[in-house]
Amino acid sequence: MNEQLIVLVTGTTVVPPQARRLITDRGFALREVTDDHLSTDGLHAALDGVHGYLVGGYEEPEAAHFEQAVALEAVAFVGTDFQSYLPGWRTAHDLGIALANTPGENAASVAEFTLLLALTLARPFTDAIVRTPHSPVTTASPPEGRELGGRTLGVVGAGRIGARVATIAQGLGMSVLYTSPRRNQALEAATGIAYTDLDDLLSRSDVISLHRPGPTAGEPPLLGRRELAICKDDALLVNTGHHDLIDPVALAWAIKHRNLRAAVDGLGSGDAWAALTALGPQRFLSVPQMGFLTRDAGLRAGLRAAHAVCDVLSGTSSPDVTNPDFRERRAAIQHGGSA
Repeated sequence: MNEQLIVLVTGTTVVPPQARRLITDRGFALREVTDDHLSTDGLHAALDGVHGYLVGGYEEPEAAHFEQAVALEAVAFVGTDFQSYLPGWRTAHDLGIALANTPGENAASVAEFTLLLALTLARPFTDAIVRTPHSPVTTASPPEGRELGGRTLGVVGAGRIGARVATIAQGLGMSVLYTSPRRNQALEAATGIAYTDLDDLLSRSDVISLHRPGPTAGEPPLLGRRELAICKDDALLVNTGHHDLIDPVALAWAIKHRNLRAAVDGLGSGDAWAALTALGPQRFLSVPQMGFLTRDAGLRAGLRAAHAVCDVLSGTSSPDVTNPDFRERRAAIQHGGSA
């Protein structure tokens, strides 16, 4: 019966109260772990005996988490790029665990944040912010900025977010180029933006915006030393995709020797990342991943994720499940066969 099934929700802000209430309203027991950064062992403990799971924190479930959570039937990633943030997703598929995501629900929020970062790079005001009434008053001149209107934006990845960034940028008076693994001919027809290859886009763009999924294990970054050397001097680079899309060592070189400025929605780690942040926010701006984090996007995505998990646990399915053969695969495993 539904009241015997437990749905785990992690994190503090991504999954809104309305989505949590939906889970209980549909007759499931809610287990809440209000920790945005669960440890490996903490996630194992939280998943014990759980049937459904909404990934609402910044934890990254690995293969072992899915293997040991023997009761788990449905997982929902409250976002789109689950392959970059759920390292164990293939194991979940192999085990017949329904894995859902919520494509498009945070596209508007991320697109708006992308333009915010681009404007912040173009008008570098962060060091001039007066933080308290007692902050020392600087006598230095405010930093000189530049207008985005009339300049060229290169969009790398013209999916839901990239396409929205392109249309907003056109409203600012920018010319737009894009590149993508597959041409978005509907976008071209609707907006008139031009398709080109990555090297040409990098060489022609004043502002470059990345909207590709993160690299898979063993795959090199999308932008390394060769690609960054192609970019215009003084170009602005905005990454609201996965931070691993850019080689941090190569980026530090490009900032120092090609006068690039870069902004990333997300935090990396290690010496190379520390060297970037030491350059200061006018040259390298990095924030905790927050482009997706608006009340509006959270409500849409959280409700959609909760519906998907509850539908699976109720014996139906959801169009948001990425592996629709999950029941057949799970049944084969339970009967000792191979899927």
